[in-house]
Amino acid sequence: MANELEALARRHLVRLQRHTPTRQLLAMLCLAGLLILGGYFLYQSLPRQYTLRIAGSEVVSNRHYLMHILQEEVLPAGVRLHIASASDTNDTMARLSRGELDLALMQDADAERYPNIRHIATLPTEVLHVLARPPIKQLSELRNRQINLEPRGSEWREHAVQALEFAGLHSGRDYLEANLDEEALMVLPGNVLPDAVVIASFIPSALVEFLIREHGYTLLELPFPASAPHHLDWGQASQIPAFAYGAEPATPPRNLLTVGSSLHLVGHDHIDARATRILLHTLYGPALTARLHLPFEEKRLTDSAGYPLAAGVEDFIKRNHPLISKENYDKFKSLGGMLFSLASALLVALKWFRGEPVIEEE
Repeated sequence: MANELEALARRHLVRLQRHTPTRQLLAMLCLAGLLILGGYFLYQSLPRQYTLRIAGSEVVSNRHYLMHILQEEVLPAGVRLHIASASDTNDTMARLSRGELDLALMQDADAERYPNIRHIATLPTEVLHVLARPPIKQLSELRNRQINLEPRGSEWREHAVQALEFAGLHSGRDYLEANLDEEALMVLPGNVLPDAVVIASFIPSALVEFLIREHGYTLLELPFPASAPHHLDWGQASQIPAFAYGAEPATPPRNLLTVGSSLHLVGHDHIDARATRILLHTLYGPALTARLHLPFEEKRLTDSAGYPLAAGVEDFIKRNHPLISKENYDKFKSLGGMLFSLASALLVALKWFRGEPVIEEE
């Protein structure tokens, strides 16, 4: 049966070859296909312009400053970063998963609830700064005081509540919670500011420095275990280095224990892989590190909070892999075999379109 089908196919091909108009039409269609394919590959290689919307943060926050610098650095590479207004964390993640936003900065992940979100990069750790007015010198003295946390709905507000509970201070029972945003803390007169302020930020923080310098706040220690309990798995033991906020007087005078949390850049899964690579080249490049004075560590790039890696991340990681390797050798070997087979097929096709005999008629 197979031999009969092969013989039938041979006869039809010979008849088609002898019919010059049909053969010429097929040749033109093949040529048009090759031109379209070549045009596609050329189009893919051309420089692109991307416009990405990233969920914004408070204007005076370190996150907003990071976004602003990133916005400037990626523009020459073809990415326009638009900082969009955003409210609480859950709303931001929902908008990102629906594709209303392209990028966001976050700490926690919920891949089941937001299936369209992908991990792009892990950024420097944010730490909790606990500031208090003199004469308060330790956490236990914050009982029956007013403590300002992040605005309700933010990830860090929930984390701060949990960290204070771990230290023995419960919201509503041991202290009165306030939720002023960072801009309000910058403009309110000193006599109405709370007894203590808990701020999550990179080190150094402009707001922390302002409260210390202008209103006399001091930094308190917030001990956190090296191995976090399950309900505090978002956190990691961190330190605020001595002299981080001044040498005279020394602020703080020694390394202060506190809790930190990794910050992640995440995006919607529709983001083009090339745009992702541009973001990564910028984030882990020397220019951004020099401007922000923050440790962007590429070795932590894939430390995802729980979302799958975005398209383009693995290509970025492999960019520094050696050209001569067993994996690349096998790829080149396969590519060589494919090119040889393709060249042979093209030669046979060329002879067929010229009308030269390539198939013996049975």
